[in-house]
Order: sequence, then structure tokens, then C-alpha cells
Amino acid sequence: MWVASTYFAEGFPYSVVHSLSEVLFKELGASLSTIGLTSLFHLPWNLKFLWGPLLDGFGTKRRWLVLCELALVALVLLLAFASSMSAALLLAGGVFTLVAIVAATHDIAIDGYYLEALDPKAQSAYVGFRATAYKLAMLLVQGPLILLAAASGWPVAFVAAAAVLALLLAYHQRFLPRVETATRPLTDLPRLIARPRVLLGIVGLTVSLVAIRTALASGTWQAMRADALVRVPWLVHLDAAGLSSLGLLSALVLGLAFLGRLKRRLARSESFYAAAFVDFLAQPRVHRILAFVILFRTGESFLLKMRYPFLRDIGMSMEEYGVASGTIGLIASFAGTLLGGWLISRDGLRRWIWPLVLAQNVPNLAFMGLSASATAAAPPGLPLLTSVIAIESFGSGLGTAALMVYLMRCCRPPFKAAHMAIVTALMSVSFTIAGVMSGVLAEALGFTHYFALSFVASLPGMLLLPFVPYVDGTTAADTVSPSGDR
Repeated sequence: MWVASTYFAEGFPYSVVHSLSEVLFKELGASLSTIGLTSLFHLPWNLKFLWGPLLDGFGTKRRWLVLCELALVALVLLLAFASSMSAALLLAGGVFTLVAIVAATHDIAIDGYYLEALDPKAQSAYVGFRATAYKLAMLLVQGPLILLAAASGWPVAFVAAAAVLALLLAYHQRFLPRVETATRPLTDLPRLIARPRVLLGIVGLTVSLVAIRTALASGTWQAMRADALVRVPWLVHLDAAGLSSLGLLSALVLGLAFLGRLKRRLARSESFYAAAFVDFLAQPRVHRILAFVILFRTGESFLLKMRYPFLRDIGMSMEEYGVASGTIGLIASFAGTLLGGWLISRDGLRRWIWPLVLAQNVPNLAFMGLSASATAAAPPGLPLLTSVIAIESFGSGLGTAALMVYLMRCCRPPFKAAHMAIVTALMSVSFTIAGVMSGVLAEALGFTHYFALSFVASLPGMLLLPFVPYVDGTTAADTVSPSGDR
């Protein structure tokens, strides 16, 4: 029950930020450029690795989880108030930013708690329940909650959202098992933050983000961006979230280059914060782990970026696509993730990794076949298109189960929350690459060759499978840390 409730609680505020913010801003009369800036609300999820170590170092994941939910209830109620004010756009933008930061922190706590509370076999078994509960929360926001806003107004919708979060908070406070002992009390955290160097860093980061947001909203930037897009159209897909993921990757590669020096510095320091990143990089064959995590979903990322434009071009209507992808495809995805998690928990990742990865990537060839056979005179029928979408969604669910289990095995016990934040941030690198290149490649190659190329893009990740650690049943917990601890 708590696996389902915590991941429902993870998906709900995420969808409030990403789905409701766009709709609310449009209804409040925001310009298109302002609505586009709502994508910046995603930034805390890409930057959460920056404060992930704090959740390992202070208090327990359960305590963080409950406190974040309490804050989310208060902030969503504040959204109900802000949405009815004359300066609703400005107020809502500020509150949504706070909701995003707290919700991203809430994600770290939930992922860390899951790793603390369950052994590796149970982690695999329940991975499907996690994904299903998360998506159901998103559906609740994107459907009934938006309908409620349309029928009764935004204040009522946000009060209803706060009520859902309050029920989850009450359940978790009462029934969530206590499975962890705090390394340091949470009350020590304010003293750490009050240090001049830490305060300076927080102020610097805040000022930088505000400056970036102000610059992006300026008329000068919009004119420069429009001019750049005429000359380099693919820049439209390179957003702040993607840049932060690429920045994390660059920092980790740089850390690997100076890992020996970092270890020596760490031996003379008591910084738990730096230890979280050095401990991750000190894992055996970590360069292969980084490459595998980034490349695992590259082929799927390219496919998803062009799936809808391709299906529309060969005659599938928006309504037909909505039914096929949003109902049949969604159910198939749920089934794939549940089945994949169950198979891994029963027989181990090593036995099923190849079938699950192939199930994720081979459907790209089905889209290639559709493109090659489709003609204006004889377009594919709706049953065939729906079947291909269902097969692709089912395979994606199976692949998601394999990836989630693998990511959990890359997290060492002292820094589970921080390491999970790192690897989940790295996952989005492939989506960033696909976003930048997909449109240009599809126009240059045509859909048939593009989908063939998307399958080729999946091969490097598959070729790494025999060489990456933790597929054989071991986990990062079995490796030795820089300090010699297991």
C-alpha cells in the first residue's frame, strides 16, 4: 500500500506543476512566451542532485517525505488564494516555483525511502506498482482536476488538490514504516546552511536563476532567439532542463578525470556532501555505468519524439491517437512495467535483461516497416496502428522496469537518495539529444530511414550490456567506498 501511495504522492505534485501551470497561465491571459517559460518549473527536478546529499546526511527519508507533503499542502492552498488575485500571474509563478522545489525534494525522499525500506528482490517486485501509481496520479490531475477547474474555478480545483495531498500526508504520517535511523538530526541542517560559504552559494545560485528567468522573458532575448532559430532551428529543443543534465554529465566526467585528487581531498575533509559524489564516481567501472544509463533509452527517445508527427502524416487523427496512446497504450505500458518487475524479482535481472531491452527497442523497426509500406492510396488501418502503439508501449514498460531496477542497484547505502538523484538526472540526457537532433534528422532522412536510425541508436546501449556491473545480481552495496567501507 505504501509503495502505491508514496509514488502516487510523487506523481501528483509533479503533474500539478507541469500540467496545471500551463493551463492556468493560458486561462489567465499569459503571452505564449510567458507560457513557454513554465518549462523552467521543471528545472528543480533536473537540479535535485545538488541537494540530494542533504537528505542522506540529515534526518530520515521518512521525515523529509512527511515534511515535504506538509509544505506541499500549504503551497497548493496558497495557489488557490493566488489564482483569485488581481496579480494572479506573478503570484502563481512564484508559488509554482516553490512547489517545484519542494516536490523535487519530495521525489528524492520517496526514492531514498524505497531503497531503505525494501531489499533488492522487493525493489524489483514493486517497480511496476511505482510506475502505475505515478501515472495514475498524473491522469487524475490532467483529467478530473482540470475539468473541476473548468466547472468550478481554479480556487476550488487547487483546494481539491490540497485535500488529496492532505489525505496522503495523514496516511503516511500514521502508517509509513519507520525503517531508518538518522545519521545527524534534521535540526543540525539550519546550522550548516547558516555557514557563510553555504549562504553565499545559495544566494549565488538563486540570483543566477532569477537572472536567467528575467533574461529569457525579455524582449531582447526573444528577438535574439527568433533570429537564431531561423538559422539553427534545432535550438528550440535545447531548454534549461536539458542543459542542466548535460552540465551534470560534464561535471561527472571532470570528476572522473580528477578522481584520485578528489579522494585525497576527501580523506582530509569531513564533507558528507562531497563524499556523496566521490563515492558514486569511485564505483568500479563507473564510466560504463554512466554510458549505459545515458544510452539505455536513446533509441526510444528518438522514436517518441517523432511518433506523433509520423502517425498524423499517415492519416491517424488526433482523437484516434489520443485513444490509442492514452488508453490502450497506457494500459499496455502499465502491464509491461508490472510484468517486467515481477519477472526480475522472480528470476533476477541477468536472466531477463536481454528480452526486456529487445522488447523496448525492436518496436522501432515496426515503425520503420509502417513508414516503408504506407502510401497515400493505401494508408495503414486504425487497428494496425493501434496494435503497433500498444506493442511499443508494452515494450517501453518492460524496458522501464529493467532500467529502474538497474538504477537502484547503482546506489550505495550511505548515499542512496543522492545517488538515485544523480542517475535519474542522467536519464534525461538521451531525451535532450533526441530533442535537439530528431526534427533535423527526420526532415533530412524521411521517416523510414529515421526510424531505422532510431533502432541503430539503441545498439550502443545494448552492446554495453555484457560489460556493465550489477546485471549479475550484485549491487553498488557490494563495492568498497573511498574510505574502505562496504
